[in-house]
Amino acid sequence: MLRNLYTAVKYFLLTTGFVTFSVTLLLLAVPDVKYKIYKALPPQLRWEISYALSDKFLIGLIYFVEKDDQILLVKHSYQDKWGLPGGWLNKRETLEQSATRELQEELGTGLSDFEILTIRKVPNAQIIDVAVRGRISGDAVKTTDAEIESFRFFPRDALPEDLIRTHKPFVKEYLARMAQHEPVEAVPVANSLPASGAK
Repeated sequence: MLRNLYTAVKYFLLTTGFVTFSVTLLLLAVPDVKYKIYKALPPQLRWEISYALSDKFLIGLIYFVEKDDQILLVKHSYQDKWGLPGGWLNKRETLEQSATRELQEELGTGLSDFEILTIRKVPNAQIIDVAVRGRISGDAVKTTDAEIESFRFFPRDALPEDLIRTHKPFVKEYLARMAQHEPVEAVPVANSLPASGAK
């Protein structure tokens, strides 16, 4: 019985291998065939094939949250340097929805006057970073997530030296761009936590 099973599996693999080889040879020999086959498929199946064969990327967002001429920086519990607030884009979210959700979850605030600053592909990774800016909305900023150890608003011209390395190019580009614009209108906000990391 095992011998019959072995023979059946061997025959199946040889047959499917031959069929796969034949189809591959046909597609290489006549390149237009694959496009004709693809075009004849139902649109939903074409979309699923394209999706399955396409590269997938994570979308990361970093936020320049402004108050007067200051920007909000945070220290995460897993980082020892200052950085910009940020998070990942969830499925079916717009960039603005993601920013609103992340800032509400982590700092109990939102972002108004939303603007995309730059979009970059992270080298050697399936990640795209999107930097956005906007003015703080809401009455107060408070840590609502254990991930945030501390936060503070820093004047644009007095940012700390100990910034997360991967955020530095975004900060440099942001500062250059803001130097070309007029100051952002002030929005009243409650005091932030001290830089010491009070929770």
